[in-house]
Amino acid sequence: MKMWNVILNGWCVLGNSHKAKRVWRDIVASPCKPDIFTYATFIKALTKKGKLGTALKLFRGMWDKGGKPDVVICNCIIDALCFKKRIPEALKIFCDMSERGCEPNVATYNFLIKYMCNIQRMEKVYELVDEMERKKGSCLPNAVTYCYLLKSLKESGKVCRVLERMERNGCGMNDDVYNMVLRLYMKWDDGDGVRKTWEEMERNGWGPDRRSYTIMIHENFEKGRVKDAVRYLEEMISKGMVLEPRTEKLVSSMNIRLKGRTEKHEDVEGGRTSL
Repeated sequence: MKMWNVILNGWCVLGNSHKAKRVWRDIVASPCKPDIFTYATFIKALTKKGKLGTALKLFRGMWDKGGKPDVVICNCIIDALCFKKRIPEALKIFCDMSERGCEPNVATYNFLIKYMCNIQRMEKVYELVDEMERKKGSCLPNAVTYCYLLKSLKESGKVCRVLERMERNGCGMNDDVYNMVLRLYMKWDDGDGVRKTWEEMERNGWGPDRRSYTIMIHENFEKGRVKDAVRYLEEMISKGMVLEPRTEKLVSSMNIRLKGRTEKHEDVEGGRTSL
């Protein structure tokens, strides 16, 4: 069976679903029956190719035959269903997992929370987070969980509540969380929040990093604060950080806008502009 799995995995890695299907049919027809790795490899490849219907058929067939999909397979199916906005089906599989001897882990919860936040089903989101906190162990919320919660917020006053909850559960801050908070404060134009977050990042050794500067450059530019954007850009370059492609494109727009303002200012100074 090991050799069959190697061949199947090879075609899946190459993205050749046609060859992978042929190998799958050969495996099923052979004396060797698919094992958990075979199912996991093929189901993952099918969901990546958008062939969710076929993946679900294999998954349900595995359960119907008394097989026990592991948490990796279940997570793959749940993620694919949520991506297709088939949330009720994803929740049904989630509920069936424990009954069939497959315990959800933090990734399982995070897939559901991510998509629930996207459709603003916040009551269900916090119900899942409460459940994670009760279970603890491999289900305890992590930085990814709290980033989803932060991203779903509509006002700056609730940021502290999420961060306090994060601290209570022993989940430390990292660069992802700091940058998420920074992005939110910039979005809400909360200057005090931006300043405190920036200072805390510096104090705790979590940046500011390339993403932090990119956030400040783009958000300031979009809000019309071009000089502030340029200041962060110059500071970023002085630290030897490489610009993201989208920031490189923005630099041209900055130069055009700054040039236009300079010319207008010169016209006013020279008395050539009539208002």
